[in-house]
Amino acid sequence: MKPIFKSSLFALVIIFPWSVQAQVGIKLQAAIDSVIKNNLTLKNEHLKTEYQKLYIKTAIAIPQTNLGIEYGQLNSWYSDTRFGIGQNINFPTVYTKQKSVLTETWKNSLLQLNLKEKDLVKEVSTIYYTLYFLFEKEKLLMRSDSIYQEFLSKSILNFKTGESNLLEKITAETQQGMVTNQLNEIRADIKIIQCQFQYLLNSKTFFKPSEPIFKLTYNTSIDTAQLSKHPSIEILKQQTKIAEQNTALERSKLMPNLGVSYSNMSMKGEGADRQSYTTSTRFQSFQFGIGIPLFYGAQKASINASKINETIASSNYFNGIQLIKIEFEKALLQFNKSSQLVTYYETIALNNAKTIISSSKIQFSNGEINYLDFVMLTNQAISIQNEYINAVKNLNESILYLRYLEQGQKLQ
Repeated sequence: MKPIFKSSLFALVIIFPWSVQAQVGIKLQAAIDSVIKNNLTLKNEHLKTEYQKLYIKTAIAIPQTNLGIEYGQLNSWYSDTRFGIGQNINFPTVYTKQKSVLTETWKNSLLQLNLKEKDLVKEVSTIYYTLYFLFEKEKLLMRSDSIYQEFLSKSILNFKTGESNLLEKITAETQQGMVTNQLNEIRADIKIIQCQFQYLLNSKTFFKPSEPIFKLTYNTSIDTAQLSKHPSIEILKQQTKIAEQNTALERSKLMPNLGVSYSNMSMKGEGADRQSYTTSTRFQSFQFGIGIPLFYGAQKASINASKINETIASSNYFNGIQLIKIEFEKALLQFNKSSQLVTYYETIALNNAKTIISSSKIQFSNGEINYLDFVMLTNQAISIQNEYINAVKNLNESILYLRYLEQGQKLQ
């Protein structure tokens, strides 16, 4: 081996240790359970819900209590002391409305968590069947490789014995080389998708699908009214509630603030009752006050702005319902199209492909067709099998998307 090639091969082994790592079979439901349990993004979403839940306690945030002390000639030329404590609060309705806003925001975070979970389940299911698709492609290419290896061996032998020309030998080498290159590309794609699978499952293991069936099935009988229960729509609905509660909060801020204070002081000397008092005698008083919002123009603007936000949230909700119904109809049309194509391949085209491969091999061996006819017919049959795999992949993707749009149906 040349030094440069040796160095490159060594680097590939170091960088990509997965090339010799064993692959572990996994069922789809096991993969879904793993992503729900171990995915780091989902764990962060759980933390966000905990954060929002704890944040509800900040709704009743009472301002700091004012403490004061005075010393000096407060009442006469004698020096007296006065201690005071005071507390201002918003009108109680404000705290109630703030708690409502934060509670609805927490509920929204729970819906966000639910949506993220469903997104991840859809993503891991799609990657799972993409892996399945690539392994099916690999199987097809390995069968093709076997056919062209046999063709190449015969062509080399025939060339040596003078029964064929150089063009047939070159054609066989080219066809076999193209299949080998495609196999290498597919296997590299498999490793790339497996890396994505690893990341989603937060695992160091390289998995491969172990489901017995490549093609999914789907029941088209569904009540489209159930689409409005999808988490993405529930989030839009929840945002309208948050907007409504926020408007109520802004209105409550027009209520007066409340204040209460207490003071305790000494008064040395002769009082109004003509009695003499010392520092040991204390006098006390209470005060209650309200803060009236005389200048409320800014708060009125906040209320009006919040009302507009309500309208936007409501519009987004109804628009979301229309959009998900359209998405469902599009996915259903794609499903029907893919289903018809798969049915055609399974009832007609695949049987024809098998017949073409077996017949062309026999006729080529018997000398009834030349090598060009053999290559053309073989490629045609392999192309049919390849297009069938592509059609099943498209069918699976449309089914996974339909099930994702349906709130209550499992992905398996």
